Amino acid sequence: MNIEHRMSLREIVGGLADDAGTLVRGEIRLARAEFDQKTNRLITGLVSLIGAMFLAYAGLIVLLLGVARALSLAIPLWAALLAIGFIVLAIGALLALGARKALAPSGMLPDRTAANLQADAAVVKEHAA
Repeated sequence: MNIEHRMSLREIVGGLADDAGTLVRGEIRLARAEFDQKTNRLITGLVSLIGAMFLAYAGLIVLLLGVARALSLAIPLWAALLAIGFIVLAIGALLALGARKALAPSGMLPDRTAANLQADAAVVKEHAA
C-alpha cells in the first residue's frame, strides 16, 4: 500500500511539473506573439512619422514659396500657393499625431502577458497554501 501511495505522489509531482512546463511554454508563446504585434505597431508608427516629416517639409517649402510670391508680386497666385501649403501641413500634422499615438510607451507594454502572469501566480499561491 505504501508503494502505491508513493507512485501516485510521484505521478502527482510529475503531473505538476508537466503542467508548469506547459504553462511556461504557453506564457512564452503569448509574450512572443504580443511582442511581435507591438513591434509591427512600432514599425508602422515609424513609417507614418517619416511620411509625416516629408509631408511637413514639402508643406513648409510650398508655404514659403507662397509667402515669397505674395510679397514679391501681390497677385492671386499667392493665395493658391498658401492654400496648398496649409493643406499639406495639415495632412502632415494629422499623420504626426497618429504616429505619436502609435509610438506611445504605454502601448509597448505586454499587457495580456502581465495579466496572465499575475493570474498564474495567484493560482499557484492558492494551491500552494
